[in-house]
Amino acid sequence: MDARRGTTTTTTGETRTYDAAALAALRREQATLRDRPEDRGGAAASGTAGRSASDVFGGTSAEAWTPPPPARETAGGVGTVIPDAKTIAEAKAKREAARAKSTAADYVDLDSSGGRRERVAFKSVRDGGARDRYAGYVEGDILPGSDDDEFERAQLQRVFRDEPEMRRSARDARATMERAGTGVSIERGGMEAFESLKRALEAAESSSETARREATRADENAVKSQEALAFYEKELKDASERYVFTQKLRDYFRDACAMLHEKKLILDELEEHYRKFHAERAQALTQAMNAEFEESAIEAEAAAEAVNAVLQRSGSQTEAKATAVTAIRDAVFNAKGLHGEKLDDMGRDLNIAMREKVKARSKRRESSDTAMAVAEDEREVGLLHKDWADARDAASSMLKDASEEFSTLSAVKRHAEEWKRTHLGSYKSTYMSVSVPNLFAPFVRLELIGWSPLFPLAGKTAPGALDAMSWYGQLFDYGVIDGKIDEGDEDANLLPNMVQHVVLPIASEAVEEWWEPRDPAQSRALASTLKDIFVYVEPSANEEAKEIVIALQRRLKRCAEECAVPTYSPIVATCAPNAARHAQAQFRLALDLVRSAFAFEDIVDRAALQRIVADGIIGAQVIPYVRLQLVDPAACAASLQAVVDVLPADWLRAAPPAVAPARDIIRALKQSIAHNDRVESSAIEAIEAIAKSFRV
Repeated sequence: MDARRGTTTTTTGETRTYDAAALAALRREQATLRDRPEDRGGAAASGTAGRSASDVFGGTSAEAWTPPPPARETAGGVGTVIPDAKTIAEAKAKREAARAKSTAADYVDLDSSGGRRERVAFKSVRDGGARDRYAGYVEGDILPGSDDDEFERAQLQRVFRDEPEMRRSARDARATMERAGTGVSIERGGMEAFESLKRALEAAESSSETARREATRADENAVKSQEALAFYEKELKDASERYVFTQKLRDYFRDACAMLHEKKLILDELEEHYRKFHAERAQALTQAMNAEFEESAIEAEAAAEAVNAVLQRSGSQTEAKATAVTAIRDAVFNAKGLHGEKLDDMGRDLNIAMREKVKARSKRRESSDTAMAVAEDEREVGLLHKDWADARDAASSMLKDASEEFSTLSAVKRHAEEWKRTHLGSYKSTYMSVSVPNLFAPFVRLELIGWSPLFPLAGKTAPGALDAMSWYGQLFDYGVIDGKIDEGDEDANLLPNMVQHVVLPIASEAVEEWWEPRDPAQSRALASTLKDIFVYVEPSANEEAKEIVIALQRRLKRCAEECAVPTYSPIVATCAPNAARHAQAQFRLALDLVRSAFAFEDIVDRAALQRIVADGIIGAQVIPYVRLQLVDPAACAASLQAVVDVLPADWLRAAPPAVAPARDIIRALKQSIAHNDRVESSAIEAIEAIAKSFRV
């Protein structure tokens, strides 16, 4: 017989064979007895209720088979029951719980499903059935032919047989399970709840910390946003102010540049006039000196020739003196051709004025006991000062028609400094530091018209110093902010640039054309100016400054070559006083040239200066003249003292080879006064002092 078939006994004692399909049909029939069709789902359920027993079991029977009524528990608790799906599910749950707690020793798990496959299946074969029918309640997939089917069938038989005992066991198992599960579930639930709460607390704390950080970050961002907002508001305000200020400055400097451009022609004309009268003044001085020394030389040579002629024919000194006086009377007129007439375009004789000037100079030389001094024509000097004063007045009034905001250097400087102090960025971005020298230069040029590197103003004894001028003081501290100036600031070079481009050209022209090297006063003034200039413009770095130094050397050397101190014999000097005065004048002129040369001691190369002074003047001109005066110890001592006064101290201690002969003269002079009782004590003291200076 098929293992999947089974039997059961009805309430009447009849035994019937069933299979799974028959049981399923029976289950549906029982449902019709308990429920109404409409409560079970309509037509499908109603259709099942009207089926016969033969339809359910699929067989043919002579008598109608009526399914047993639903089981009812008797008073003793014993009865027959067919389990429904719920009962089967509960039984399986109890079985699993009992197996887990080892309380159901009669339950053996035959597979490794662990109770996961929840199903109950029955199979029954009706006698004479044409086909197999399967019925059952399945919670999971049905696997036909598996071992589980056999197990379920055995379990179902036990349920039918021992159902009352099973119920009691189930109730006891349920109670045991509930008691055991209660303790386990409370402890486990408590631990799980604690762990859950702990995790929740940690998550809450983490969330709180994250929220705090986010809040802090939000506050910081808010503060930064406020700061950024304030910054941009300030930037906007500054930009607005800067724009307005820049527009005002643009208009101001545009008007200033336009004004200076209109005045440019006037300024150029004033500078041209300035250069012209300086050149005329220098030319007048040079002509006066040349005329003085030329006429003196003519008279001296005429007198010396006359004396030599008388002495050569053995004439007396008295005759020689008279001849000398006669010779010099018309010597200048004859040499210059002033005896005839020289008419100008209007018929005036120019030689008359020339003869008068010659007589005046000759008379002045005769009345001078010392070396002659070059006297400039007072009329020429007066014209120079008048032209200079007119130029200064024109310069000061050139900008009077302009507003005070544009007519002075201080006003323009104030606007430029205000721009730099308040808006440094735009000041630099517009290259104002590069434009400022060109903007200030016209004001500096105007003030320089009243200054000269060589000639003093009327009533002054020396020219004004460069650093004493107004523009120098104003531009000296230009660009200084809070008492300091940045290292790379171009405004720090404003004064050097101004000196280089405005003052240096004037100094260069003065050296080349206006300067008289034989005038020590001019040389000292020019040397002082050049020293101030070379503080800002070094000759080693600037070609124009280097050319100035070369021009100084060239002009000093030329003057040294032109210097000529005559060496008349003592007898000629005695018989021709004019010749003696001329020689003395040339000696003083040579010493003046030495003074002029040493004024540039810190400018001109020392080796070049030594060649000019020691070799060209002292050795070639001065020493021979002093040596001839040994016959007169007092005159020789005076000449040596003059030499000592012009030479630097180191030259006296270690004299150059060209100056060394002066030591021999001092020794000879000391020997001369040692055997001459007629030498005055003052001359002896002077000689001793000179010997001490030369360390002889």
